[in-house]
Amino acid sequence: MHTFMCDAERKVRLTAICHCLQETAGLHAVEYQLGYEGMKANNQAWVLNRLRVEVNRYLDWKDTLKVETWVQMMRGPFSQRFFLLKDEKDEVIGSANTFWVVIDSVTHKPKRLKSTQDVPIIDTIPPCGVAEKIALPDDLELIDNHKVRHSDLDLLQHVNNTKYIEWILDTQLTDRPPRPQRIELNFTGEARLGDTINILVSTSSHPQFYQLKNAENDKEICKVQI
Repeated sequence: MHTFMCDAERKVRLTAICHCLQETAGLHAVEYQLGYEGMKANNQAWVLNRLRVEVNRYLDWKDTLKVETWVQMMRGPFSQRFFLLKDEKDEVIGSANTFWVVIDSVTHKPKRLKSTQDVPIIDTIPPCGVAEKIALPDDLELIDNHKVRHSDLDLLQHVNNTKYIEWILDTQLTDRPPRPQRIELNFTGEARLGDTINILVSTSSHPQFYQLKNAENDKEICKVQI
């Protein structure tokens, strides 16, 4: 584990784990010409629709994090991918699920992949289970906002999914760095450079719900359950 992946108590950050998931998925997709460049050649792109991450044990600085991934489903424009998180002794410390949608780069509408015949499908579901649609409670209140900057953007010129997690966890002004056991997100919109995003939180204590909305048009960007 590198120092830039760790918090003030030398534990790996949840956002660092999510970056590793994203990078691992990308490397795996490249093997089947379905990475960023392969998709761009077909005027297509992967968009993350749902994410669930469970962490049973947060690793320490200098520990080794191993990430295993496989595709469990590919149908039309949809794909479901799972991950196992392991330490250097190959002990499972967590797992994750992602649900992806292929979109046309021009129209931004869902579009079937041209070919998926070479991608191995492994029908195994790890302990985290499958990310589901989040039903928000009615007691949401504005807690903070964030103006999108260049450092928030990814290769598709919109806010990277991990940034939403970072913004939300930064609202938790606790004595110790936040380390959720489970976080689940539904991505329902996109944010771009210059947008101001309102962060709303439920007033009930457990579980915690968050909603991110565009401050200008009140359009929902993301729903979160911790």
